[in-house]
Amino acid sequence: MHAFKALQRILPSRLRESARDLAEVALRRRPAQGINRVPQSVWDDEYARGRWEYLDNIEEMARYAVIAGYCRHHGNVSSVLDLGCGAGLLRRWLRPLEPIFYVGVDLSNVAIEAARNEWTDESSKFVAMDVETFVPDRKFDVIVLNEVLYYFDDPDLVLTRFAAFLEENGKLVISVWNSPDCRRAWGRSRGSVHMLDEVQIRHQSGVSWDIRLCRPRATSPLIVACLSGAVSMGSVSDCLITIAVG
Repeated sequence: MHAFKALQRILPSRLRESARDLAEVALRRRPAQGINRVPQSVWDDEYARGRWEYLDNIEEMARYAVIAGYCRHHGNVSSVLDLGCGAGLLRRWLRPLEPIFYVGVDLSNVAIEAARNEWTDESSKFVAMDVETFVPDRKFDVIVLNEVLYYFDDPDLVLTRFAAFLEENGKLVISVWNSPDCRRAWGRSRGSVHMLDEVQIRHQSGVSWDIRLCRPRATSPLIVACLSGAVSMGSVSDCLITIAVG
């Protein structure tokens, strides 16, 4: 934070708060240690072999029912962004929400191709892409993160970035299964959201999930602009110069 202290001495008072915000973002962007990233080729192979077909079994029914219920509880929902959508299973659960514009994003080309073959209507769109680099071209009433939070190096930054693509009063639905990695991921990201409701589901097999309905916490517009790509991070001083000039 030495750079921030130096900037404090030379910046006008109206920019000091922005300097603090940007310094915080720069520190938070440091990658976490020990995160296991799964290559796209592995996901494609597993989907091709049917490894994830069990998600459509009765054991997963309660979890998907709660996720879909949280989506519907929002009221007049007309759009849902499903991050880590796999083969589009959640789209089936949202079928009663008609008309609805649905976008699913997943790293696996095999999963996305399967989803596109099932859902050919104009209101369903599937994108094969890394969620961390995906930039939506619109805002959504609900954004779902279904068992993906613990794959991110910086889950708090991912939540903050996608919060910028929520409509006014939009909500986040976050599902994570109960494991040490998942608890750590939630612990790192819970400060980015305000939890409205939480349900824990435990199957007789012993597997359990925590599903949360959240809204984003108020975030400095400068942080949101940097995280969403509207302003290049570069360095703290670069962003401050952009603000001072603009």
